[in-house]
Amino acid sequence: MTFINPNEFDSTNLSMKTKIILIFILLIGFSAFMLHDHSSPTGKASKSDSKNQNESAGIERPEGSLPEIDFSLLGEARPIDLIDLALEFPESLKKLNGQRVSIVGFMAPFDSLENMRRCQVVPSYVGCTFCSPPNLREVVFVTQGSAENSDKSYSFIEEPSFVTGIFRISLPGSYHEGKKQGFVYSIEEAEVTAYSGEAPERAPSHATPGGHNSGKNAPLLPPTAPAELLREVSEILGFKPIHPISIERVSAQTFGNLIRAELDATYPMLNRAYQARTFSLLGLLPSDGDWMEILSGFALGQSTASSDQNGRRVLVLDSVPLDHPFVRLDLVRALADALIRQSIVKDFNGMRTVPKENEDARRAKEALRVGLAKVASRRYARSRSISPKVPPPDEFVAQGSTMGKGSLLDLWHSLPADVGPFFVNFLVGTNGPLREIKSALARPPSSLMEFLRPLWYENSSLWKRNPVPNDFADKVMQNPPNSTGVLGIGSLIPWLAHKNSSYAARNISGQWAGDRWAVWEYSDGSAALLLETRWQSEEAALKFRDAIPDHPFQWHFPYEPESSTVRLLRGTSPEALNRQDPFAQ
Repeated sequence: MTFINPNEFDSTNLSMKTKIILIFILLIGFSAFMLHDHSSPTGKASKSDSKNQNESAGIERPEGSLPEIDFSLLGEARPIDLIDLALEFPESLKKLNGQRVSIVGFMAPFDSLENMRRCQVVPSYVGCTFCSPPNLREVVFVTQGSAENSDKSYSFIEEPSFVTGIFRISLPGSYHEGKKQGFVYSIEEAEVTAYSGEAPERAPSHATPGGHNSGKNAPLLPPTAPAELLREVSEILGFKPIHPISIERVSAQTFGNLIRAELDATYPMLNRAYQARTFSLLGLLPSDGDWMEILSGFALGQSTASSDQNGRRVLVLDSVPLDHPFVRLDLVRALADALIRQSIVKDFNGMRTVPKENEDARRAKEALRVGLAKVASRRYARSRSISPKVPPPDEFVAQGSTMGKGSLLDLWHSLPADVGPFFVNFLVGTNGPLREIKSALARPPSSLMEFLRPLWYENSSLWKRNPVPNDFADKVMQNPPNSTGVLGIGSLIPWLAHKNSSYAARNISGQWAGDRWAVWEYSDGSAALLLETRWQSEEAALKFRDAIPDHPFQWHFPYEPESSTVRLLRGTSPEALNRQDPFAQ
């Protein structure tokens, strides 16, 4: 057991073809690796670096020559919405839209290697099968030649390539070929030639000390003292620990007990039973599935380290090597989580009362906490040249889950961790100081909606909040329900994915304004669910109504013109449905 004293511290909707091609890029790689999506010194060459390379290579750039762009500039486009897939572009980039520009990169095929008339230009060669592909803001769709000579073939260039042509940004209202193919950037009427200057350097964030070692048990990272590791994590976050933090090596059973204790505190016995019944009626949970076993299985299937609730203990499985890259990053994440939890507890202790929150608001706070911890872990990985895609060591034996990865319940469970980093980067940027997130910890988002549409967090007037009152069921039913709760967009997305694509489910849910469910349980084991949802507009309500998954025992309330409310009743059997018939005498 190691104790660390705080006093020691000083301080785009892609087309399917495009997705397949990006995966294909991973398989055609050469000896170097691609760049990561962060600017120098965190993975990209800066614009001034690119200029210096050209000058050192003896390439003259006469006054009045084409404007140069590079991938760091392209990467400055800021994602601002995960529903509309909207980007905010820097003014310096928008000014180049429609102009002839130049860029240095590496060719990758779009149609085929035999004819590179249509191709992609990426920051660097790809040679690692588990490194992530280039960020879509760092992939340029290139069309060589003009429409008049579309039959001409163009060869693949293995060396770094110098590309000139008309630059296009996929802005709303634009209709160029690159946007049609799902790209953010395009260069049309391009000329591509071999670049004679110094080749762009491989990004260190896609390296691993010692190389990509197939022996996952090899201690690829130099050892570090726990106090030093916590110091580094604290500096990344900009948070000082308020209380000492212990790092303890524990058995799988003790580790599992910590995960289970957190779930017990999150879902008290009575609430958990009704939430499980609700998710079962929605088809997100098997009727015979154990809610707690499945959720703990998800956590135990991907974690080697975890913080306790008050952030004073971090437990690490005693079966895994601390110096393995996967374990080190997981430990960094857990230490960051401990620091964040301590900060949150401090803020809560300063409040006179902590208002009772619904499930959607609780998950929003969770998303902020886990998102910030994941960003801290990624920044540590970047500083240590560790691939964020490194697989776990052989010693890690996941304790499994009842439902596998990719299930609809897993989509529900993982959503906070998926959208949390996006929200954090939205607020501080990919390189901004993480200590600035403290204002968000003091005023956390009240809904997961604000993680998918963070502009709505910054300006609440952009969206219409219309929460459903707790007693909503009393107005349409004769007997009170056993329990009620809020689904929120984080539950609506996986539910709608029963019938729709994940993108369609997300897009439809992005107009959510409020909801509440009520559940009734009967002595014979049957149950009924009433769900009322409210939307930004009548059109959004109708889209949701059409997207509701089918069910054999389901009844829709009649549609009311000009209404933005949709209600439905669902039961485990016809009898359960009839018991709650709102028009029964």
